[in-house]
Amino acid sequence: FLPLPDDILVPITESESAIVTLLDSLPSIFGDTKVNESCLGSAVKGAFMAMKHIGGKMLVFGSCIPSVGDLSLKSTRDNPRLLGTEKEVELLRPVGNKEGSDGYKDLGTELTRAQISLELFMAPHQYVDLASISPIAKFTGGDVRFYPQFHINTLGTKLKTELMHVLSRYMGWEAVMRIRVCRGWKITDFFGHLFLRGQDLLLVPNCHTDQTFAISIEMDENVNPDPVFCMQSALLYTNSDGERRIRVHTWASLLTQNYADIMESINVQATIAMMSQLALKHTLKHHLPDGRNMLQNQCQQIVQAGNMCPNVEAMQFLPLYVMGMLKSQAFRGPNDIAPDTRTYIWSRLENLMVSQLSAYYYPRMIALHNIPGHCGVPDEDGIVTLPEMLNLTSESMTQDGVFLLEDGETLNVWIGTSVDPGFLQAVFGVSSFEQLEPAAAEAIIGTRGDAISNQVGYVLAQVRRERSVPYLPVNIIRQGDQLREVKFFASLIEDRTIGLQSTYSEFLSRMGYRPQQQHAAAPAAQPTAMASPMGGMTPGAMGSPAITTQQQQWTQQLRS
Repeated sequence: FLPLPDDILVPITESESAIVTLLDSLPSIFGDTKVNESCLGSAVKGAFMAMKHIGGKMLVFGSCIPSVGDLSLKSTRDNPRLLGTEKEVELLRPVGNKEGSDGYKDLGTELTRAQISLELFMAPHQYVDLASISPIAKFTGGDVRFYPQFHINTLGTKLKTELMHVLSRYMGWEAVMRIRVCRGWKITDFFGHLFLRGQDLLLVPNCHTDQTFAISIEMDENVNPDPVFCMQSALLYTNSDGERRIRVHTWASLLTQNYADIMESINVQATIAMMSQLALKHTLKHHLPDGRNMLQNQCQQIVQAGNMCPNVEAMQFLPLYVMGMLKSQAFRGPNDIAPDTRTYIWSRLENLMVSQLSAYYYPRMIALHNIPGHCGVPDEDGIVTLPEMLNLTSESMTQDGVFLLEDGETLNVWIGTSVDPGFLQAVFGVSSFEQLEPAAAEAIIGTRGDAISNQVGYVLAQVRRERSVPYLPVNIIRQGDQLREVKFFASLIEDRTIGLQSTYSEFLSRMGYRPQQQHAAAPAAQPTAMASPMGGMTPGAMGSPAITTQQQQWTQQLRS
């Protein structure tokens, strides 16, 4: 059964009340249903046939594995015994259908040809084989949003906020983008949520500011390059007013054979973003241990280059980010990460903007219990100055403190057992640590109107302003709550963590780092350690050489 397109697709300005009435009635219509199976593949095909003559955006919501109808999947594919082994990657690759096709990827290709982009919202309580379903979003330029163990009280606001964002953001429709490079260079690969037609034409049915694309280029060995490297991207799209527009960006840079100049020109966050894309692709093609080995080999080369150029700041920070990658849920080895969760993380990292991807691998931690007077207060433009960032180590924390850890996905607030009762009263409305209930505290933090409460609230609001996508829920963690503390302390990457039993200094040593006094430098050179990522104490046990003011300022700019 397929509804007639002319009857089911209606202008919202003419039928808003009918649409709202239908949405309001859905819970009561299906409130007593006993059906617990999903025919997601058939539903998407039906919607595709109804809208293929006009294109647009399709939003798909699911809570269980599609087990009936077209493109049905089997929950028996889930095999926890493979987690933590080389065969784990088999659970992270999409499975084809009975006819031998690529299943949801092929359906996504059909949607793209009809200029339809699909946004996938999954809120499961059990395994849904997200690895097989997610290509339908990836190859149409859409996103995957994942709400495991969904409950309206814990994730309802997040789902509502992100849905409203998808429906209200500025869109470009029926977009194609071509990227060109100058003579002597060639494009070798494309990364992101897109469909590639030909060698250099990207098809993106919907384009918007939340998308990120990456390309890798190489020198053409058969052609001598020009002294100036040029790259140009041309995006052709239709805006919401029906106007066809083209947006062209051209970028140029001088070429050099000077090794020091090349090292000085490295952009740390952009380099990490490209390393992440390459590692994800390599891991999916081979297996997780091979992906980790690839990152460690690259890090060894980076550290060796840093030994040769000890004053190049980029070489000092890249190993820290690589260690964060190895300790993250994207690449770490233990068997505590479900296949659907890992698939969602990979899908998100493929399409994440550079600043947020960097924050995922190296989160931001700040203290909330001693916010300076000039911080946490909006200026005339509404911008809030945040407190200084802290090193990602438990040595930065105290039992009488309250610390915010933000990774671009969640606002984790850790509260020590000896925190000042005055702070608890002002921010949470309780007089002692024992009275603090995480669920109630998450709802009340920053809303009590006290001066301290206002500072905390403005800090949280500023972080959310900087990370507008996705919505960042607050997660209150009491010291001693081991279930909630696991993720928090796993993010303190300069300590030994579940992902990698090495501190930062131990990791550097294993990668071949030599302190500057061991370098073959001039005798008059002053020995310095690798700069701290926070502009404070050096990570781990790197010693205590002074960190220059210039390095501190650069670090703050890098992580802000």
